[in-house]
Amino acid sequence: MSPAMALVMVAEDQGFFEKQGAKVKLEQFTAGKFALQAFLGGSLDFAVAGEVPVTLSTLQGSSFKVLTQVVEQTTNEVRVVVRKDASASDPASFFRAKRRKLATSFGGGPEFFTYSFLRAYDIDQKQVEIISQKPEDMPASLANGSVDAVAIFDPFAYFAERQLKDKGVTFSDPKLYSELYVMTVQQATLDQYPDLAPKLLRALLQARDFIRGNPQKSKEIVSRYTKLDSETLDAIWGNFKFAPALNRRLLDYQNLQAAWAKSKGTVSADTPTPDFASRLVPHILRSLDATAVQLGN
Repeated sequence: MSPAMALVMVAEDQGFFEKQGAKVKLEQFTAGKFALQAFLGGSLDFAVAGEVPVTLSTLQGSSFKVLTQVVEQTTNEVRVVVRKDASASDPASFFRAKRRKLATSFGGGPEFFTYSFLRAYDIDQKQVEIISQKPEDMPASLANGSVDAVAIFDPFAYFAERQLKDKGVTFSDPKLYSELYVMTVQQATLDQYPDLAPKLLRALLQARDFIRGNPQKSKEIVSRYTKLDSETLDAIWGNFKFAPALNRRLLDYQNLQAAWAKSKGTVSADTPTPDFASRLVPHILRSLDATAVQLGN
């Protein structure tokens, strides 16, 4: 139900799947990790989730393929919003002033961003009590003082900012993390229906072009799916680059996330790091738009 799913929403709304000869039924989830669980359980043919749940699931032994990203990149889509006080001039000062309570979403991009954020600003994790909350609960928790900070993606980061107004401060760093959202599929599905993935990707490429040419109409479509108001979508729309893609950033993140998962004990330290590149299916997207695949060496 995230605006990050705009490609899929537009493709269905504008009939691009149907025009390609693909009969698609969308199932909505409150978080990508829940969609991935349903996919792994066999109740979905494809799922779209952030790359962190996909990485963790792969580390834990699940076998599936990644067909495409549905965003080429995001910019400051995940960020830290804090309750302002005298020490809130920069992240290091704020988190070192006293032990802070920070809420984030465990098992997803926001938790990995939190880890990267604390490392980047040399903040000892002992200075921060990190708790898990549902994204939709975080803005109210921050506003009522239950937590000092939240690390979360849009639109919930924006909701927190809007609720706090001048009582809040946002810490963001586009160099730290660009949350990516990927579409998963089982190899058996690709084998059984070899023309299905190309049809879906053609529809998503059409949706990319539609969004580029019709941003206002696209926001209206996303608003219908997500129930987000126009003010919110206008504020966060520029944080997403909606396009089918497979890029090197995805593989770099997955390797970093594998090391992180081992260090925090999500998986044992001796768990082999998968060859994440072997889990991608780049040749289909490349055959439709060679510029969309930028995997490098």
